[in-house]
Amino acid sequence: MNVVQNNISLIFIFSYIFILGMCLGSFFMVVGYRIPKKETLMGKSHCEKCDQELSLWHVFPVVSYLFLKGKCHKCTSEIGVFNPILEVLIGVLFVSSAFFLKLTPETLVSFTLICLLFTVSISDAYYRIIPNKVLLSFFIMAIVERAIIPQNDFWWYPLAGFIAGFLPLFLLGLSKEDSIGGGDIKLFAVVGIFIGPIGVLISLFVSSVIAIIGYIIIFIFKGKKQKTIPFGPSIAIGSYLVYLFTSGQIATLIQLFN
Repeated sequence: MNVVQNNISLIFIFSYIFILGMCLGSFFMVVGYRIPKKETLMGKSHCEKCDQELSLWHVFPVVSYLFLKGKCHKCTSEIGVFNPILEVLIGVLFVSSAFFLKLTPETLVSFTLICLLFTVSISDAYYRIIPNKVLLSFFIMAIVERAIIPQNDFWWYPLAGFIAGFLPLFLLGLSKEDSIGGGDIKLFAVVGIFIGPIGVLISLFVSSVIAIIGYIIIFIFKGKKQKTIPFGPSIAIGSYLVYLFTSGQIATLIQLFN
C-alpha cells in the first residue's frame, strides 16, 4: 500500500513539475522574444498576423494550439507548432532534472539554469544577441541560490566558476578579434556560478563541439557556408548536459583531493 501511495505521490509531483516547466517556459519564451526588441513584458501578447490581443489561456502555446486547432481564434491564420514544442520541451527538462537530481534542493538551481539557457537560446537564435538585462537578472539569482544551496563545501567555488567562465574567453577575445561574442563570454561566466570551474570548462569544450556539428548540418542542408551561427543555443545544450550528467562525478573528484 505504501509503495502504491509513494508512486501516486511521485506521479503527482512530477506532473506538477512538468506543468510548472511549461508555464515558466511560456513566460521565458516571451522574455527571449521581447527583451532584445526592447518591448515591455507587461504588454499583452497578440497574434502576429492580425494583432488581436490574446486572452490569458491563449498565452500558453500548448493550450491555445490544442483548443484552437493550430489557428488564431480571430483571423484563423495558422499558429506555428514550434512554440508549443518548446513549451513541452522545458516541461520535459524540468522533469528530467528533478528525476536525475532526486528532488534534492539542487533541483531548484537546475530549474533556474534551464530558464536562463532557454531564454538566451531564444534571443540569440532569433536576434543574435544575449541581452545584458537577462544575464544580470540570472547573475543575481545564481549568487543568491548558490549562497543558499552550495554545490559543495567550498565557498569560493561559484566565484571560481565565474572566473573560469569569463577570463579565458575574455583573453581570447582580446587576442583574436571576432573569435567569440561578448554576450557568449558573459553567459559562460554566469553559467560558471551554477556549475563551477570544472563544469564550465568542460561545458566550453562540449558546446564548441555541438556548435561545429550544428554548423556542418546547416552547411549540408543549406548548401552554403554561414559566416557565423548563434553560439547561445550550443552553449545552452552543452552546459545543461554537462551540469546534469557530470555534477555528481565532479563532486566525487573534488572530495578525492580534499
